[in-house]
Amino acid sequence: MKFSKLTYFGFSLAQPGQRFLVLFGAPGVGKGTFAKLFIKDTQFNHVSTGDEIRKILKGQTSQGFDQNLIKEIKEIVQRGGLVSDDIVLNILKEKVKEPESAKGVILDGVPRTLHQLDLYDKILPTHVVVNVTLRNDILLEKLSARRTCIGCGNSYNICDINRDGYVMEPLNPKVDGVCDQCGGKLVIRDDDKKEIIEQRMKEYDQKTHPLLERYRQKGVVIDFEVKRGKKDYPRLWDLVKVKLY
Repeated sequence: MKFSKLTYFGFSLAQPGQRFLVLFGAPGVGKGTFAKLFIKDTQFNHVSTGDEIRKILKGQTSQGFDQNLIKEIKEIVQRGGLVSDDIVLNILKEKVKEPESAKGVILDGVPRTLHQLDLYDKILPTHVVVNVTLRNDILLEKLSARRTCIGCGNSYNICDINRDGYVMEPLNPKVDGVCDQCGGKLVIRDDDKKEIIEQRMKEYDQKTHPLLERYRQKGVVIDFEVKRGKKDYPRLWDLVKVKLY
């Protein structure tokens, strides 16, 4: 089957008043938490292409979503193929048209490559890029302290960091090693082990560095180091508002 090609119209597909915020952050820095807070304050549509593909496979797309694109993505996944950059951007085009995107879009995990960014720049603007960071040794300690329930998948974190200006409070279960939700056993997942975490951090830096450098040339990047977790959000929001609006 021939893959969909991104159609260029020679002008931005953004609607009047739409704003576009791009989120970067290594696993464990709290990007997901900040995304939820941004959604609440901006009323933007949150778009993660990984989540969107899962919705497509489950038949959970919006009513006006391109049916040909849905069919093509399902066929690619069923035969074990990889979704092309053009298809990723076509998914984004569909999301931008949704009523939930009227005020703007929070992009999480896209663009993921320089080629995707090249395609994106031809059809949509970028108003602000938030790069959430955390010192590597703190991030490693935080990720190594995650505990996951083998029953329901609920997550906890037993780290208690209070040094060098970093304050990361633990999220402990009521009973040590036991899930509050279902009583299941809490374990350390394989991908939360030190060697795996260090490899993931290295790969993340290698993949995102070229993208962030390109965005820096545009003057839209806010580098924000997390010091107190969720409590840092008001400070971050003050910085974002200046560039976003």
